[in-house]
Amino acid sequence: MDGLEIKTAESSGHMNDKKLTEGGKETIADQIYNSIRRDLMECRWPAGHMLKIRNLAAEFGVSPMPVRLALKRLGDEGVLTVKENHSARVPVISQRRFSEFYEVTVRLETLALERAYSRITPQQLTSLIDKAEALRLELEKGRTVGYAQRFNSMLMELYRSGGSSALIEMIEYAWVHVAPPSNVIFEAPVFVSKIHVHLVEIFQAMRRRDLDAAVTALVAALSFAERAINLLMDMERPSSSLRGRKQGRRKAEASDAASRSDA
Repeated sequence: MDGLEIKTAESSGHMNDKKLTEGGKETIADQIYNSIRRDLMECRWPAGHMLKIRNLAAEFGVSPMPVRLALKRLGDEGVLTVKENHSARVPVISQRRFSEFYEVTVRLETLALERAYSRITPQQLTSLIDKAEALRLELEKGRTVGYAQRFNSMLMELYRSGGSSALIEMIEYAWVHVAPPSNVIFEAPVFVSKIHVHLVEIFQAMRRRDLDAAVTALVAALSFAERAINLLMDMERPSSSLRGRKQGRRKAEASDAASRSDA
């Protein structure tokens, strides 16, 4: 996580926990909230990861209070599961709920792409294509660290060119829920390289003024990620079911033994 660029000399390396701007437009807790939320959207932490207040406070250079306020806000939104006053957990969502968010995400991002198609400038597209090409060269060298952040950043830059802040807010809400389960996918070179091919196809299609091809590439990228994540969830589910069956058999055996003993 990039540090918040608001440290002052008089705070001796620590953020001032008071409001940052005149009129109380933004507080330290607000900035920490935005930073953690952004990290969640960029797959920094996997589902189930524990966030400790003292560690986050040290990372941001603040007292625990603004971190606690930020986590509470994220907890109220259902983004994190807050544990007392000491930590919070990135929720583990069910396969069904993940698929529901995926369906919503595809619809929202398709709409954002369509809006961007009629508004993005050639210069903006050229910039995105150049960024995607530079990232492709890094991926060829096996440098996949931080890919999720840059992937999301480029897509969001494209979507923002459509000019709908409400649509962006809805996409971010969906991303903050589906990103943690996607953590493993966006760290695996075999998955990342395939997803990046589709990302480049989106930008190239937009430059050719081929909206249908751009939408097809977007859906292909999202569908590939969704299938990969569901595959991982499928691989994890049988083991838990097997443990449940074993526990059930042990309980049944114990019950039978008790019955025989009573007889």
